[in-house]
Amino acid sequence: MSILKVDTLQPATAARIHAAGHTIQTVRTGYSTYANTTSTSFAATGLTATITPTSTSSKILIDVKMNGMYMSVVAGYIVLELYKGSSSIKRLSTTSGYRSSGDEPSYGVYTNCYDHLDSPSTTSATTYTVYWKVTSGTAYINNYNLLNGDSLSSITLQEIAQ
Repeated sequence: MSILKVDTLQPATAARIHAAGHTIQTVRTGYSTYANTTSTSFAATGLTATITPTSTSSKILIDVKMNGMYMSVVAGYIVLELYKGSSSIKRLSTTSGYRSSGDEPSYGVYTNCYDHLDSPSTTSATTYTVYWKVTSGTAYINNYNLLNGDSLSSITLQEIAQ
C-alpha cells in the first residue's frame, strides 16, 4: 500500500479547459420597450447585449428575436442589420414587417428570428446591437394589439469553445 502525504494543495494554473463546441457562457438581454422609427438611415433599435469572450479563438453565436414588428404603410418594410460595436457585420433582413392591405393595423403580427456566428478574435468586451431603417412610413417593435410594449424582443449571445 502507498501513502500520499501533502502539506498544501494549489491549482496548477487558473486556466480553464473547454471542449470544442461547448458553450462557455451565455448572455441574454430582453427588450420590451414599444419603439418606433421613421429613419431611412440605420439607427439602433435598443436591442443590445455585451459579452466578454474568455478566449480569442471562441466563436459567438448570436440569436435575435424581434417581436411585434409592424409597418404603418402598405408595402413598406424594415431593413435589419446586426452591428458589432459601430460596424455592421450582417444584414439580417431586407423585408421585415412587410404589410399588405389586409393586415390589421393594431396588431404586431410579425415576429422574426435570426442567428449569426461571429469570430470576434478578442477577449475584450464586445457589444452586439440590432439596427433598423425603413423604406417609408413608421416601423414598430414590441407592438402587440393595444398593449404596446407587452411583447418581448431578445438577443442572446453564447460563447462557443473552439
